[in-house]
Parts: sequence; structure tokens; C-alpha cells
Amino acid sequence: LNTSNEVFNFLESVSDKYGIGFWKPGAGIIHQVVLENYAFPGGMMIGTDSHTVNAGGLGMVAIGVGGADAVDVMAGMAWELKFPKLIGVKLTGKLSGWTAPKDVILKVAEILTVKGGTGAIVEYFGDGAANLSCTGKGTICNMGAEIGATTSTFGYDASMER
Repeated sequence: LNTSNEVFNFLESVSDKYGIGFWKPGAGIIHQVVLENYAFPGGMMIGTDSHTVNAGGLGMVAIGVGGADAVDVMAGMAWELKFPKLIGVKLTGKLSGWTAPKDVILKVAEILTVKGGTGAIVEYFGDGAANLSCTGKGTICNMGAEIGATTSTFGYDASMER
């Protein structure tokens, strides 16, 4: 028995009426839903989920907001943000052995700590970035919250095209 069924039904009907994407519980892992259905290179997305930033793996500037900020955006009002710093992370080489994209952001977090990315957009670039899968890039961007980043992103490349 789903105790929130009435809420989900309401949200679904409003979303259908106004052409808003609505994903019910059980629709899948929201990170991949964002990457496959909403992300596109060069775009900007304001989302209501902390995992919105996953879209940076497909070259977006995607920021998760909540509450009143989300309502303002949905109502067509301007959304404001203090001008962020830019932190560049140059990646070189390739992942090898048992390493994974998650190890990249864990190393960045070790260097910057949990507050080092606060008020910043983190941009990953370099030859090493081209060697990561789009989904791997999404994982790195998604975990940018661990360093307090406003968002993280990668430049467009062949892995995104695929």
C-alpha cells in the first residue's frame, strides 16, 4: 500500500496537463533518467533534485535547487545566483586496474575537502577527460556536492556523442 499515492496521482496529472516530466517512484535511478532524458551538451538546467548535477556528464551546467527557487523557475521568473568561482581540474592519462570515475572525485575531495568547491563550478578537462565514459563523467559531476560545488561539468567530446 502506497501511502503517498494520492500525492503522486496529483503530481502526475498536473505534469501531464502542463507538459512537465514526472517520474514516479520505481521509474529508475534518477541519475540515469536525467542523463538520458533531459541532458544535452551546452544546455543549462535548473532541477529540483540534488542529482540534477549528473547532467554535467553530458556537458551541461545543471544545478539542483529546491523550494522557492524551483517555484520561481517553474513560474518563468528569473533565477539568480552569486557569480560562481571556476575551479579547473585537468585530467591526464587513463583509469587503469581497479580504478573507476568515482576515484577521480574522491581524489578531488581529498584535495579540496568538503568545503573547497563551495560557490564554484568545477570544470574537468584535458586528455584524461576524453578517456572517461559519459556515464562516468556523470558520476563525477553528481558527486561534486561532496565538495560543496554549485555544479560540475565536462566539455563536449566523443564519449558524449556516443
